[in-house]
Amino acid sequence: IARLVDDSLFHEVLPDIGREMVTGLARISGLWVGIIANRQGIVEEPGIGKRPGGALYREGIAKISSFSRSCNDDGVPIIWLQDISGFDIGVEAERQGLLGFGSNLIYTNSTNETPMFTVLLRKASGAGYYAMAGLPYDPVVQLSTPVTRLAVMEGRTLAIATYNSKLDDDFEIASDDPLVIAEIKEGMRTVAGRIESDMDPVKAASRMDTDEVVPLDQLRAWL
Repeated sequence: IARLVDDSLFHEVLPDIGREMVTGLARISGLWVGIIANRQGIVEEPGIGKRPGGALYREGIAKISSFSRSCNDDGVPIIWLQDISGFDIGVEAERQGLLGFGSNLIYTNSTNETPMFTVLLRKASGAGYYAMAGLPYDPVVQLSTPVTRLAVMEGRTLAIATYNSKLDDDFEIASDDPLVIAEIKEGMRTVAGRIESDMDPVKAASRMDTDEVVPLDQLRAWL
């Protein structure tokens, strides 16, 4: 963020909640913008404990949804910096009403009238890609970098989903037959390989799944 904004000055908003997400205000070429970004690594959330960044949890969703709506109300353009693998999942996430929080975020971004710009920095996959103003939600422009990996579902994840009925709880092949094992391994490798190839940013641009592939050192100029 410091490399993208004027004088490296970033005014973070709500830094002590939903710490896997970063929200704040800055200027780019003198113009105010709101910035929403994923934080990577292990994040310590007060009252909850440690959890991996790069995903959307209840507190972070509530924070970025509120910030997005506030920027829209004040007419401040929003830049979404994505490095996301999706939403939190599981029984606990469902108990906390994650679906409702996610729906609120999607509704907010679907109804915003302020200009929104999406930058896919590294990873953009799962429903989190859509929720953070992905291309289907019509940002003014969606930029990728040469290291961006864009997919609704990543290769290994799709391979597991495709062959789920033939795998055990640890996602290992549930068979002792060498021929069956070899056949399933080859099938999973083919599925994963096809998706991994499609995640290439230049291929994504050729399919118009992203607007432009921009080297990292040129992102500020583009924005």
